[in-house]
Amino acid sequence: MSLLSNTALKKIFVDGFYRTHAGMLVFIFVILISYCLFINTLGTVRPEQIDFWQFFFTISIVSNPLILTFYLIGSSFYAYKSLKYVLSQLALPQQEFLYYSFTASSKKQQFKNWFIVQVYIFIPVLSYTLYAITVGLIFGFYFISIVILLFQLLLIMAGAYICLKENNCLIEANRPSWLIRINRKWNKPVFLLYSFQVFNQSKLAYVLTKLLSWVLISSVFLVFTDLKDNDKLLKLITSCIVVAHVAIIYQEKIFNDRYLSFLSNFPFTKAKIFFSFCLNYLVLLLPEICWIFTNFGILTSLELIAFAFSAILLFRSLLLPSGIRVKGFLIGVFCLFFLFYIFIMFGLGSILIPINMVVAWMVFRRNYLNDNLGGI
Repeated sequence: MSLLSNTALKKIFVDGFYRTHAGMLVFIFVILISYCLFINTLGTVRPEQIDFWQFFFTISIVSNPLILTFYLIGSSFYAYKSLKYVLSQLALPQQEFLYYSFTASSKKQQFKNWFIVQVYIFIPVLSYTLYAITVGLIFGFYFISIVILLFQLLLIMAGAYICLKENNCLIEANRPSWLIRINRKWNKPVFLLYSFQVFNQSKLAYVLTKLLSWVLISSVFLVFTDLKDNDKLLKLITSCIVVAHVAIIYQEKIFNDRYLSFLSNFPFTKAKIFFSFCLNYLVLLLPEICWIFTNFGILTSLELIAFAFSAILLFRSLLLPSGIRVKGFLIGVFCLFFLFYIFIMFGLGSILIPINMVVAWMVFRRNYLNDNLGGI
């Protein structure tokens, strides 16, 4: 039974892990390490210098605390990637037989099998670790060499224990996330459903969007350090914030087509549908809105927010005639951004607010019931 279990686990998790992460492993353990150890330098370099630089990286692992820390962090990241892969495979329906068969063994035997699986997965890291330990022992770095080995074994044991606990847990089909459990009994406006979708299933995309937004804000302020309160600069920054959210705008269109196409059958006016979806962006842009209100005056803040929402409505309207073709949408967004830039540089940024609203409304009204879009 133990032999069969090891064979099944090895084929499912070990072989699958190496197939999935082959590119990463080849890059790290072949290109980088062979470069550090075996590259031949150009020019007149003495042989003893070549030997020194070939072993510099390996010796630094067992002698330099900073390099050692980076190596241990890299090992931890590798352990995280391997554990994430194993747990994702355990959650698949085709692996449910492990819960009914593999758990028949004792916990000790299960831990042993999972430990072997983790050792197989850690072979690339362990190989280089053993090489570094050998070099460290030769040069007298006994303590750090032992610490590295113990740390690697601790990572393997921790991974095996987590896999053991996960495999012995009761199978819960479609367990809702913490956000759904919290707001299960809330009354949710239909026009805010996309915000819940983002916070429930697109958290990473939302965080990356916020990071991009803050990078753009910081970059513009860094370039124009002497113009922090300039009206043109603030509108340019607001345009950058809106452009940073084009991925969320695009995904909202897909969400509306897939789940909210029935809205056209409800007795909602076109104006209500047109403006009500701004509730999503009032929530999703809340960090930027708070930043604007805390750094600028009330009138300036209201003008910037009105400019941002007019641009968002215009960007949303681009998706109506073009369907779900992302290429055309991105081209239109960047063309409009360039047009915004020209208007802003000539001091006409405020005029863009009513222009954006009127154009967005005209495009929306013309394409609202487009048969090719299936609704909104």
